[in-house]
Amino acid sequence: MSKQSNPVTIDEQSVLPNLCRDKSVFFLVVVAQLFVVLLLLADTTLGVFNWQRLAIMTIHVQWVCLMSAALICWTRGMIAHRSNAQKIVIAYGICVVTGIGVSMAGQYLLYGKQIDPAVVARHTLMTMLVALLVLRYFYLQFLLVRQSKAELSSRLQALHSRIRPHFLFNSLNSVASLIPVDPQRAERAVEDLADIFRATLKQSFDLVPLSQEIALCKRYLSLESLRLGDRLHVNWHEHANLDAWQVPQLTLQPLLENAIVHGIQQRASGGDIDIQLHDSDKMLKVTVTNPLPTTHHKSTGNQMGVENIQDRLQAVYGEQAKVQGMERDGRYICVVNIPKNPS
Repeated sequence: MSKQSNPVTIDEQSVLPNLCRDKSVFFLVVVAQLFVVLLLLADTTLGVFNWQRLAIMTIHVQWVCLMSAALICWTRGMIAHRSNAQKIVIAYGICVVTGIGVSMAGQYLLYGKQIDPAVVARHTLMTMLVALLVLRYFYLQFLLVRQSKAELSSRLQALHSRIRPHFLFNSLNSVASLIPVDPQRAERAVEDLADIFRATLKQSFDLVPLSQEIALCKRYLSLESLRLGDRLHVNWHEHANLDAWQVPQLTLQPLLENAIVHGIQQRASGGDIDIQLHDSDKMLKVTVTNPLPTTHHKSTGNQMGVENIQDRLQAVYGEQAKVQGMERDGRYICVVNIPKNPS
């Protein structure tokens, strides 16, 4: 049995960002520095800017910021099972304690053993207010992302679980016609149809090996070949390590369905579908081409399919995942770029 890896689901998302990642830490550093500049400008006489004070405040605030981020990152695994409210309280406590420690350490280094409790209290109050604002921002961002994910998941699940009725009826008719003349082939067709149905019942964000997705696509094409016969020709060009990539379930099959429904079956002579797979260290590129109908009319079917797949991929991989469709030299070309790892 192949091992599947699933991206983080909505229920598993934490209200705290992953502060072990450079992007999240960079965001905190920028926010902290803007806060330092704002404080200094509010307490500076017009035309006079104290660069020395800016340097001291920057060191103090950035130490609090970076040490808090490091401690929250270090405790990430320990608090993963706790509720989001508890995570916020723990993170807030880490920030406050860190602020007190940095304030006392800074005074000790600058003034020896003379630590002014009033200064420590003022620094602590500032840390509490800033930490409260930042955590409030993280909480609102968490609610927005969760709502967006829920809406997207609902929409994609509806599209994902929908099977075209004509495909089901045509497949069953093909199986029925095969039973008296070729029972073994009819049995294989039933198994192929069962595998396709089984795939549609899985979650929209499930990741499967690329080899498994391609096997499902070949089962789908085998069913369609029963109906289309010699009108359908498929050319596979696999120049990728299929075992090294994982993709969302039913990513490629809808592309082939579009190619057949909006291309091959619209032509009396049929045509050929070309599927090319190329990979690099960071990106998988899949290209599907099919002939356009002889009596070409503008159809939104291909575009809807492309947008659906792009929505699903970007929900898992972020903006790096791209799906592009274009018409060129009498053929429709769809190019899918999938990054190595989910976002």
